[in-house]
Amino acid sequence: MFLIISTVWAVIALVLLIVAWWLVRVGRIVLHRNIMILLTVGAWVFIINYIFVQRYGEELGSFPSKYVPWMALHGSLGLVPLIGATCLVVGRLMAGRNKFSTHFNQHHKTYGRTFIVVWFFSHLGGIFNAIFLH
Repeated sequence: MFLIISTVWAVIALVLLIVAWWLVRVGRIVLHRNIMILLTVGAWVFIINYIFVQRYGEELGSFPSKYVPWMALHGSLGLVPLIGATCLVVGRLMAGRNKFSTHFNQHHKTYGRTFIVVWFFSHLGGIFNAIFLH
């Protein structure tokens, strides 16, 4: 069940990520911001759920041990854009309040362009995980 949910999340998130990118390109900033907040919160919910499923769920160790290194790599790399997106979202929401928010607001476009590429491939990796592990 978790594999199905994670695959659905990866597909939805991938589509929303592309839509958010397009929205910012056409100047629909508010909708872009709302989608990015939704994606960031959704990704954290997914990560927390994943940890609980692996720790307490019945699907503990539900993938073959030969895929453990790949899953660890994929998960670790997936945290990079998630932490980056979190910093960008928090920076936007706290605009002008401290050096943290000022830094991320001044470099929002540069960070965003970097994180979207990594996040895009992270979601594609999630979809491929479903294919390989199914």
